[in-house]
Amino acid sequence: MEHISIMEALSLSVVAITVVMVVLVGLMFIIEGFKFIENSQSAASVLPAQPASQEKEQTLADSEELKLVAALTALAVASNDEQDKKYRITTIKRIK
Repeated sequence: MEHISIMEALSLSVVAITVVMVVLVGLMFIIEGFKFIENSQSAASVLPAQPASQEKEQTLADSEELKLVAALTALAVASNDEQDKKYRITTIKRIK
């Protein structure tokens, strides 16, 4: 087995850490670059305005879905991670 001196080990460590940092910085720039690519693509594919009736249908569907999500979230919080409890949702009321 070859013996490695302290100076060789330190220089190898510095080179390894430098390579890792260069790769991480490169990945950071690539991820940041996706913001510009997404913005240019979304600006090129702008759709014309939809009629108001379609927008109302979408908001109604979204609000029903949001009510269900809110109810399930409240049920998960109420259960306190106890699996033996059983709950039933009878009504959904919005509290301001």
